[in-house]
Amino acid sequence: MTLKNIPLLLLGCIGGVGSLQAQDSSYHNYLYDSRTAYFRQLPAARKPVVFFGDSITQWGDWCEFIGKANILNRGIAGDNTNGLLARVEEVVRHRPERLFILVGTNDLNKHMPAASIVANYRRIINAVQEASPHTRIYVQSVLPINNQLIGRQYYSGTNEQITALNTMLKAMAADAHVTFVDVYTSLLDDAGQMDARYTYDGLHLSGEGYLKWVQLLKQRRLI
Repeated sequence: MTLKNIPLLLLGCIGGVGSLQAQDSSYHNYLYDSRTAYFRQLPAARKPVVFFGDSITQWGDWCEFIGKANILNRGIAGDNTNGLLARVEEVVRHRPERLFILVGTNDLNKHMPAASIVANYRRIINAVQEASPHTRIYVQSVLPINNQLIGRQYYSGTNEQITALNTMLKAMAADAHVTFVDVYTSLLDDAGQMDARYTYDGLHLSGEGYLKWVQLLKQRRLI
């Protein structure tokens, strides 16, 4: 499946489906390469807050939601843990005060084992801790989906896979001495699905969904 065959509203968090025997860990495409090149041309910021991830991060207007100017959006639609690892040096050159990471949705859709996703997270964290040791790192849980709204022809992950991954990410974060943030639970409805108020396609967030996320970060005094 090529990018042009995918509806725009789903492009951000999906990718090709591969078998466990032949995992598709690719991350290069026109959007990734052009957006990464753009980031690298920007001047280094001074101790910013950075949001680092895929389309769920990219499509958040963080400065407006949070009400602060010194925030960098380093989300790229369609990205995965391999992609973040490959561009982590662009993030650490800013020596962020705080770094919020959210990625993994696309990895699950590519049938990447949870252990491999967590291992990539650990590599990303290690790279940040080595290059920018004063950066406070926050591992945010992968968000839930809504089975009634999501397009199954484009996304194959399940909430069961996501919760299992989040459990592993929480343990990894504790071992790496960074903060785990459970955003997943705050977005659920009574049936254990992403609340329809917070999503427009079962996967990506509505404005209300972003506001709920930011409210959680503020309640925990993380931003």
